[in-house]
Amino acid sequence: MPRERALEFKVGALVAIAGIVLVGFLVVLGSFSFSRGTRFSVDFNFAGNLLPGAPVKVSGIRVGKIEGVDFWGGKMDPAVGRRVAVRARIWVEDRARESIRQDAEFFVSTAGVLGEQYLEIAPGSWEKPPLPPGAVVRGVDPPRIDLIVARAYEFLDDVTALLREDKDVIRDFLKNGASVVRSIDGLLGESKDDLKALIHNLDRFTAETTGLVITVRKGIGDPSHLQKLLGDVEQTSSSIRKQIDPLLGKMNRALDGVANVTDVVGPKDKDKLKRTIDSLVQISDRVSQVTIDAQHMVGQIRAGKGTAGALLVDSQIYEDLKDMVRDLKRNPWKFLWRQ
Repeated sequence: MPRERALEFKVGALVAIAGIVLVGFLVVLGSFSFSRGTRFSVDFNFAGNLLPGAPVKVSGIRVGKIEGVDFWGGKMDPAVGRRVAVRARIWVEDRARESIRQDAEFFVSTAGVLGEQYLEIAPGSWEKPPLPPGAVVRGVDPPRIDLIVARAYEFLDDVTALLREDKDVIRDFLKNGASVVRSIDGLLGESKDDLKALIHNLDRFTAETTGLVITVRKGIGDPSHLQKLLGDVEQTSSSIRKQIDPLLGKMNRALDGVANVTDVVGPKDKDKLKRTIDSLVQISDRVSQVTIDAQHMVGQIRAGKGTAGALLVDSQIYEDLKDMVRDLKRNPWKFLWRQ
């Protein structure tokens, strides 16, 4: 009958539409793709909740899916030369294969706060060649939120136990701290005039010290000139020592001839000659001692010893002295507090 045929036609059309919708849902929800693609493998020590069928995205755009997540349990893979805990097998469309370079990074990310996890690929540098098909790469392990929560709970539990067991000690500590603050405040209030006088003395000390350093530097002059002067003094003293040795030899020879002279001169002239020779010997000894002292003084100054040597060799002393005075002006309490 026509009515029965119309009903059968409607039922058949409804079944066909339902089948088409079902296939569409399977294609969409099952991540089916009719495009050509390339397969890679990504190794993780911890893969989180990454499941087969999860999306694979490049720069936030879905370009593939997770075909499988295999548990290796730390077995050695000779092909890559390392132990593998978890290996994810991924499929990527050919349109995205050129954008995945050899230095690309593979992350396990989450869609939203509580959404499903997926594999995100950071393409890498365009200066590197593309990742070859079938390559096995190392992925970046996702953060262990469960471990973070567990350790945070353990830390909070320890802090709570500490506050509960040592609350008397903490109370006493806070009371003592408040008492110390009040004592310091009272001390500063009582010593207000003394602190003002101390700061005034520091200002005067700073001015006098600065003037003293400037005077010393003016008295010394250019360090290079002083060094040249010391070098000249040292050279002169060395020259004097070289000339003293022949002079002493000549004096010794003159003393050897005194015996012959005594037969010619009288007793009075003999005494005068002896006194003259003694005076020459004393002068020679003094000259030698002065030369030795001059060389010692020059050596000490060049070594940076003493005030003059420090000022000559290390110009940082002047800057350190200024920094010390500046610090005392800013922190006058250092005169009262000793560690």
